[in-house]
Amino acid sequence: MTNTAVDQLQKRLRLLQERFFERARGDIETLSGFASLIDQQQLPQSELDKCYQLLHRMAGSSGTFGFPELGQAARAIEKQMKSCRESAADSGASAHDVVSVSVELADELRHLARLLEKAPEMTSAAGAQAGAPAAADSYDGAHGMQVNVMALGHSIDYLADLVKSLAVYGFFCESGSIDRPSDVAARLTELNNASILLCVDSELGDVMDFREQYLPKAEHRRFPVVCVGHEDSFETLYRVAEQGATAYFCEPLDMLELAERIESLALERGSRPQGRVLIVDDDQELGEHYCLVLKQAGIIARRVSDPADLMSELSAFEPDLVLMDVQLRDYSGVTLARLIRYEPRWLGLPIVYLSSEDNPENQLDALSKGADEFLVKPVTDDYLVRSVRIRCYRARQLSDLMNRDSLTGLLKHSLIKQEVDRELARCRRAGHTSCVVMLDLDHFKRVNDTWGHGQGDIVIRTLANLLRNRLRESDVIGRYGGEEFLLILPDCEPAVAVKLIEAIGKSFAELVFWAGDDSFQVTLSAGVALINDFPVSDQAIEAADQALYQRKRGGRNGVSLYHPSLRGIKV
Repeated sequence: MTNTAVDQLQKRLRLLQERFFERARGDIETLSGFASLIDQQQLPQSELDKCYQLLHRMAGSSGTFGFPELGQAARAIEKQMKSCRESAADSGASAHDVVSVSVELADELRHLARLLEKAPEMTSAAGAQAGAPAAADSYDGAHGMQVNVMALGHSIDYLADLVKSLAVYGFFCESGSIDRPSDVAARLTELNNASILLCVDSELGDVMDFREQYLPKAEHRRFPVVCVGHEDSFETLYRVAEQGATAYFCEPLDMLELAERIESLALERGSRPQGRVLIVDDDQELGEHYCLVLKQAGIIARRVSDPADLMSELSAFEPDLVLMDVQLRDYSGVTLARLIRYEPRWLGLPIVYLSSEDNPENQLDALSKGADEFLVKPVTDDYLVRSVRIRCYRARQLSDLMNRDSLTGLLKHSLIKQEVDRELARCRRAGHTSCVVMLDLDHFKRVNDTWGHGQGDIVIRTLANLLRNRLRESDVIGRYGGEEFLLILPDCEPAVAVKLIEAIGKSFAELVFWAGDDSFQVTLSAGVALINDFPVSDQAIEAADQALYQRKRGGRNGVSLYHPSLRGIKV
C-alpha cells in the first residue's frame, strides 16, 4: 500500500476506535442503570437479557479497540449473567418476572466505568495491537498467470539449452548471475508474476544463500528453487533436500514433467491467499474494523449486520468464508449456521464462529450444529488476517477439487458453460466485446491408437499448461470434453482472438512428444465466435463449434472465425 493509503486507513481505524469509546461510555451508563436495579432486586428477565447482550458485545470488541482489561472484566460478568439467565429459564420465569442476581455484580458493573476512563490515551488506530499485514504481492494461480523461470548460477551456460526448451512451454525465461546478487534481486522484485529459481545441484548452496540474503523471507513469498543434476542416488537427493531445494530433476530430463512441476510450484506460490469473507456481526464498529483490516491485507470483505439479509448476501457475494458471531442480539449464530446449510450450494462453505465464548464444551456444542471452527474474541489483527488467509486458501483448494478437471486442472464442462453465461451478461452490462473459442486437438484418436492413452493424457495436460501460461488472468479456460477446450476471452476483438490462438497453435505444434525412442508432434484447430452476436450463451458456443468444424474441413491446424453463413455446418 502507498503511504497515502496507509494514512487513510489509519485515520479510518482511529475514527472507529473513537466511535467505540463513545459507544462504550453509553453502554456503561446503561449498565450502571442495571446495577441500580440489581441493588434494589428489581431487575426483570427482559432487562437481564439486555444486560447480557451489552456485556457480550463489550467483551468481544474492547480488546480489538485497545481496552483489553475492559474486555476481560466484561467477559467475567457476562459469564455470571449467563448463569443467571439459564437459572431463570429453568425456573420458567417470564420477561416481566424479577430475577435474582447477586448484588456483587452491581459493583462489578460500576467498575467497568473506571476501567474505561483509566485506559491509556488512544494513540494509534489499532490500540494495543500491532498493525495488520499488508496485502501480499500474489497472483491468481487459477490460470492466465505468467510464470517466470530465472536460471541462476555463477555460470549458466549449462542451463542455456534448458531455458530455451522451457520457453516453448509458455514460460518467460531469463538468466541471472549470483555474482551480481543485487541486480538479480532487483530484477525478481520488478517481475509482476510468479517466479521460479532454476539451478544446477553443484551451485545449489550458493543459490540458497542468495535467496536467504537478498529475497523476501515471508514464507508465502519464498521463491521455489528447482534443481537439476546428474545423479539420483539417495545421498544426492538427501543433500539437495537438506539444502532446501523445492524440487530435483535428474538427467536425462523429462521436459514435460519438469514443465508441469514448475507450473504446479508457480500455482502453489502464486495462488492468492486472499479470498472473499462475509462478516456477520451486529457490532457495527467491530464489523467495520474487521473489514478494514482484511481489506488492507488484500482480502475482499463484506459485513452483514441484519441476519434477515444473510441468505441474500450469500447469493450476491459468494464468499469463500463466513465469519459469524455466536450471539447477534435476538438471533443465534448457531441457528443461522444451520439455516445456511439448508441450501445445498452452501454445504461446503466454511463457517467460523468469531465470539467471546471461551467455554470448550459450549464451543463444541455450537460447532456440532453446522460450523467448522471457533475463534475467540478478541483476536489481534495479525491473527485474524493469517487465520482468514489460511482458511480461504484451503476452501479454494477444496473448491478446485470439486470444480476442476482432474487431468488438466481446468474448469469442468458445466462450469465453463456457466462462465459463458456470465460473460454474456457482463457484455450486456458493460458494452464490451468478448469472444468464445472452441479448441480441439487434431487427429487425437490417432495419438491414442498409436502411442497409447497415457501419451494422449500427456498431450492434453501439455496443452492445458500452455494455455494457462499464454492467456491473460482475466481469460477463462475449461475442458469441454475429451480433447476439446473452451476459452472465454473478455474484452477481446475477434481479430485479436484469432491472432492469439494462431500463435498458441504455432507454439504447440513445435513441441515434441516422446514415447520411448519415438517422437511425434500434434497440432490444434480452433473456432472463434463473438459472444455479443448471440442472445444466449449456448448459441455462442455452438457458433464457435461450427467455426471449428469449418477449420477441420479446411485442413486443420489453424483458426477460423465464425460467420453467419456457417450456421448449421456439421462434419
